[in-house]
Amino acid sequence: MLEPVLPAIPGTEDLADWFGGWPSFHDAEIIDLHLQRAGRSWIRIHAWQITNEVDPDGYYVTDHHVVVTFWFEDIAGLALTGFNPQNVIAGRDVEKTASGYRISLEPCYGLAGDIEASSIRISFQPGSPHELSDGD
Repeated sequence: MLEPVLPAIPGTEDLADWFGGWPSFHDAEIIDLHLQRAGRSWIRIHAWQITNEVDPDGYYVTDHHVVVTFWFEDIAGLALTGFNPQNVIAGRDVEKTASGYRISLEPCYGLAGDIEASSIRISFQPGSPHELSDGD
């Protein structure tokens, strides 16, 4: 089930359909963040689904790997801390604000904080970052 604010954001229903429900983003990894003073900025996050299966080494098996891009138009507020070589979030929240939307990246290890923008949309590519190439 989608959080109440999410259906208003383009791309959320497609991502929820692909996952079979809205992903928690627990232990998801921030791949990159691109900020523009005006216009479109984005953050790409590698997320997945944890299954009930355990591999031979005792780790939970994951599937539905996906790279989710949150696109922001005209950032109005920004408070980020803890950037590291690896940036893992405990989860993320999205809320409606007077000037648009705020996404909060809940801290686990590395980058965390809030991004507020006039609008947000979501796109995604199934696969892990290692399987996807952005041409760089």
